[in-house]
Amino acid sequence: MTVKSTAPHGPATAGPAKRCKQFWLGSPRTRAAVLALFASAILSFIDNFVGSVAEEAAIWQFQVLRTLIAIPLLVVIGSISGQSLRPVNFHKTALRSLVVSAGLLIYFATLGILPVAQAGAGLFSAPIWVLLFSIVLFSAHITLFQTLAIAAGFAGVLMLLQPDLQSLSLLSLLPLVAGVCYGLGMLLTPHLCGEESPVVLAAGVFAVIGMISVAILIYFSLFPVETPNFLTGGWVAPSGRLIWLTFFQAVGAVIAVTCIAEAYRIGVPSHVAVVEYSFLIFASLWAFMLWGLETNLLAMLGIGLILVSGTALTIGQSQDN
Repeated sequence: MTVKSTAPHGPATAGPAKRCKQFWLGSPRTRAAVLALFASAILSFIDNFVGSVAEEAAIWQFQVLRTLIAIPLLVVIGSISGQSLRPVNFHKTALRSLVVSAGLLIYFATLGILPVAQAGAGLFSAPIWVLLFSIVLFSAHITLFQTLAIAAGFAGVLMLLQPDLQSLSLLSLLPLVAGVCYGLGMLLTPHLCGEESPVVLAAGVFAVIGMISVAILIYFSLFPVETPNFLTGGWVAPSGRLIWLTFFQAVGAVIAVTCIAEAYRIGVPSHVAVVEYSFLIFASLWAFMLWGLETNLLAMLGIGLILVSGTALTIGQSQDN
């Protein structure tokens, strides 16, 4: 006599682990949020060592060396994962890479002439620009809920960074320009480069940053200034410490930039932009753990507001996917 199994079949039999895996893999918004969080944690960690890099060389030499390390790493990643480094649409990818690179280079440059608070507050205005560009360029419908969530997140950023309003000047507009470029570049990612692989998007940014940095580095090397600094220094013989710091930065940046590119490619730009506010939360945590820098009450409230706004925006719109 044959005994039939009474165990149920099909999707209903999926265990908790399998159902959890299906949830994570089946939600583009969730994947995008996790990738953005992961990238923010890595970037905020490696950026804690930019000051150490500045002690060794100018930003342009650092960016050139980092590109020379990052591109081969991306080639290896592409080979292992089966992703080609040849873009589907070269011109669109180049445009996106140029805009994002401009934002990141301006941000790094302002770190040498402005307090970190002012530079950071400007760069993290990007979600506001994502919102505005979505409406103006792509006729996106932004709900009042989304607007309030993004505004709350930016308010939390200001509470965390606490920029000195009395010291604001025309130079203080440069970080805002960085925020505009970065926000526009992230918005262009799904609209122009939705078919591109994360490796292609990351390689494009590193390549453009590297080429711009080469040109500026050559200029300051041929026409050195009297007292060079992080922004105006030419080529110097790289020390072992600089090579190690650059390699460390390159590996972290390759992982983070690839993850954030994929997050914007598969996610909703305005949602991912709010999740990126977590960079400042992680930065505060790393600063405390690495250097013992404490966060005051206002900054803690800002962190809480950032968490609430990002979580509310992601969960509140979950019915869209």
